Amino acid sequence: MIKYLLAVIVTSCIVSGAPKSVQNTNLLEDTFSLYALDAQMRQKYHQSSGFFAELYKQTSKKEYLYQSLQMLEQANDIKTLSKQLAAALIALPEDETLKRFEIIVLLKGGNFAEASQKALILSEKSNQAANYLLYAEARLKLGEYADAVATLKKAYALNYDETTAERIALIQYTQLGEKNEAIHFLKEHIGTHGNSQILGKRLGSLYADGGALDDAAVMYEQAYEAYQDPASAEAALKIYLYQQNFSKMTALLEKSHTNDSLLLDIYVKVKAFDKASALAQTLYEREDNPLYLAQSSVFKYEGAENRKDPALLTSVIEGLKKANTDLEEPLYLNYLGYLMIDHDVNVTEGMGYVQRALEKQPDSPFYLDSLAWGKYKMGECVEALRLIKQVESMIGTDEDEVKDHLKAIEKCKTKEKN
Repeated sequence: MIKYLLAVIVTSCIVSGAPKSVQNTNLLEDTFSLYALDAQMRQKYHQSSGFFAELYKQTSKKEYLYQSLQMLEQANDIKTLSKQLAAALIALPEDETLKRFEIIVLLKGGNFAEASQKALILSEKSNQAANYLLYAEARLKLGEYADAVATLKKAYALNYDETTAERIALIQYTQLGEKNEAIHFLKEHIGTHGNSQILGKRLGSLYADGGALDDAAVMYEQAYEAYQDPASAEAALKIYLYQQNFSKMTALLEKSHTNDSLLLDIYVKVKAFDKASALAQTLYEREDNPLYLAQSSVFKYEGAENRKDPALLTSVIEGLKKANTDLEEPLYLNYLGYLMIDHDVNVTEGMGYVQRALEKQPDSPFYLDSLAWGKYKMGECVEALRLIKQVESMIGTDEDEVKDHLKAIEKCKTKEKN
């Protein structure tokens, strides 16, 4: 309330030099205007209507009458709106705005034929877009779609409004079966009057519905580029995903960053591990999620040309250790452990990470394979052979790594016998 009192004080200072009667009138109008707008913003439409009605009573300014009636329409109080409108029409029978309210009341009340008749008379008398729009609405309610489109086009010709353009195209497409005409109409509007977020997405949806997916994707991308609309980018991505067009998905995701987790998945799918590692690191720094740190470390290793580089191994192992402090994911525990075992960094410590992974998934053949490889590295050949044979019984030797481990451990077994 304080801010409204302040506004009143400021207003009173401004008009202080005017005669007292003028000051009082202006102060009353300013005060009630503030109350009316505040009530409107708080969606207290009946209160707002009352304030605007009082303003009209005190000032005779018709815009306050219109706003009072509009608030009743917003409240969907058609009964009160109808009553107050009838009284207003007695005083102002030729007022065009009041006649439009009368048509709205008829439409809200389901009196479509009468609304259509009155709207036709009004539109023939006054060449106004608002009158054509009301007549078109009445024709739509009566199922006269061709008439509605023809009338909407009259309104459109007056101001080339994009909302009217979209409605024309939708009725043509969905109700009249004029799909090509609807698409042509929107294309022509965009070509002449420029694209918009609304029309770009709508034309894209019509293309997609008709199976013209490439055209749809182009429209969605154009809408994104022009208006930075994430929904348009997502729509284009869905098409590229359906088409399995990963190159276009990648380009759009890199440009829009609307779905970095999806971009990360694509990098991994196409084996762009350097990019995957960098993006995962960015996501880790942004979200402080240790999963991304673990992924960044793994992708760094997978994408390396020289996986034996000591600096690389140190960086990857440190990243995985830090991630596994909070993560405790068996996949990354095993990855870290196997890395340390395979590169002879610290076999005993590496075995500890593998054991932690097996505690969570004791029947995993891949974790058992890591354990067997660790036993081999530690010279425990009998146990290593037992474990690798268990892995072989579970998944066979189709995996090259399992096959290599089995050969090496079998030789280790022979050496132990000697």
